[in-house]
Amino acid sequence: MISFKVCLLSIIMLSGYQHSDDNIVVIAKNKKVVIIGKALNCKAGAAVITADDTPYYLDGKEFWNKKFYGKKIKVSEALVIFKLKKSSSPPAQEILEKRVIKKPKWELVK
Repeated sequence: MISFKVCLLSIIMLSGYQHSDDNIVVIAKNKKVVIIGKALNCKAGAAVITADDTPYYLDGKEFWNKKFYGKKIKVSEALVIFKLKKSSSPPAQEILEKRVIKKPKWELVK
């Protein structure tokens, strides 16, 4: 249930935020990672939600199919963390950081 809340919160935050590339700062780039969590579909795309409820989005993947959806998976490759600058007239809620795994590779965890 907590993972669903994290996914829902990310949908709310992404839907109300208009940004341009000028508002984005890359704070980590191409750091090799291995993430283990639950595969969920969010408005921003396919995500892996870790035990501490941190969402990691998979670059280029829009959704999980039923083989992976809701299951524990391991995702590896290069992590990029984007931080969004606050705008002059911010919406009620906004995302401060978005973690994206570039060229992700995944497998089910038994």
